[in-house]
Amino acid sequence: YIMPPLREWNIDKLEKACGRLISPGRLNKLDRAGLLGSSNLDSDGDSDDYDTIANPKGGVVVTRILGVDLAVIQALRALFSSDDEWEAAGEAIGNFAAEFSPENERVAKMVAKSALQLELDSKPTTLEEDMELLQRMTASKGLDASPEEELAILFRIEKKKLLRETITELEAS
Repeated sequence: YIMPPLREWNIDKLEKACGRLISPGRLNKLDRAGLLGSSNLDSDGDSDDYDTIANPKGGVVVTRILGVDLAVIQALRALFSSDDEWEAAGEAIGNFAAEFSPENERVAKMVAKSALQLELDSKPTTLEEDMELLQRMTASKGLDASPEEELAILFRIEKKKLLRETITELEAS
């Protein structure tokens, strides 16, 4: 699943969720490091090589095997680090590639979990509603659903399951 890039996340809601504010200049530093996603799209939302890039905006990749992309976890560790942690890391994003401290890791995972929950909450239907709709479609072909519509619902279900599974994994770790 590909979520929007970090630069499009609701930072205010994430700051509230973890109880930490992002210090000035951190977003710019992560942007220079390329960890916020692409900003080289023109006003139409296209880039010159859009057709050749699978993830042109640099969206956040979430998979069943790895969960949230490790580069994003690194970015969250740096972005939401306390001023003391940031200074102890030499103000270097690379020093957040691995777990920096138990508290920093807890906050980074809390932010990742909150971002996934915001993404899940942004969907117009719930997983349960999609599953119920699919059940009605398969039980009664009277809904006149096309195979494409059925596949679209199956796809929505899998995306929502993946988001939920990843949230659960972050809570457990």
